[in-house]
Amino acid sequence: MTARPTLRQRKTFALIRIVAGLVAAFYLGYVVVANLLAGVPFDNTLRFSALIALVGLGYAGWYLRDLSAVAREERGEGK
Repeated sequence: MTARPTLRQRKTFALIRIVAGLVAAFYLGYVVVANLLAGVPFDNTLRFSALIALVGLGYAGWYLRDLSAVAREERGEGK
């Protein structure tokens, strides 16, 4: 039998993942925009960086949903 993480632990893990996803997305977004402004063509490498930036935003959004569920549990509203 495995122990279930506490609400505080779940909240902390979700916040860490949200911040990590946003940092990755903003950094890669900056890299893409800076390269485009410098005149670098939008080739496969830059497309991949833009795609990973979008994935980072999606990752942060997914864990924002998880954090919202934890907040509802803390308030006792259930699912």
